[in-house]
Parts: sequence; C-alpha cells; structure tokens
Amino acid sequence: MINLAAIIHTIDCVFTSIIFVPMLFILYAKFTPAKKRGSKFKNLYRLSLVLVGMFLIRCFCDQLIFTDVNYQRFTDSGLFPLIKVLFYPEYP
Repeated sequence: MINLAAIIHTIDCVFTSIIFVPMLFILYAKFTPAKKRGSKFKNLYRLSLVLVGMFLIRCFCDQLIFTDVNYQRFTDSGLFPLIKVLFYPEYP
C-alpha cells in the first residue's frame, strides 16, 4: 500500500508539473488559423481540454475543500488513503 501511495503521489507531481503542455496546445489551437485540421488534431485538442479540466478540479479541491482545517473531517472517509496521498502528503 505504501508503494501504491508513492506511485500515485509521483503521478500527481508529474501531472501538475507538465500540465503547461496541454495548456500551450489549447492556446496554439485557439490562436492559429484553422485550415485543414484532421481528426488527430481534434482528438488531441479534446484530450488537452479534459486534462486541463481535471487539473482545474484538482486545484479547486486542493485550495478550497481539502485544506488543513478540514483534515479531521476526511480522516473517517473510506477514500482517506487516496485523499491523504494527493492532498495531505505532509501528514504521517
């Protein structure tokens, strides 16, 4: 279980570190002329939108819901190990 928590934490750190790539792609797609864009480009654009949306939800949860004030409320939850790995890595 500890290894799984470390893997999830690593994936989360990598995701939050390289999220700028899909953001840049969305900006590129919005501000360049739409000539003949194929289905691969459209699918990549949709995937980028989903990834950025997930990042925004994660930021919302991190800053407003899973704060240190609410730590005691979430310790009784069944999903507490996952919540602890993602939002409370500083607690033992």
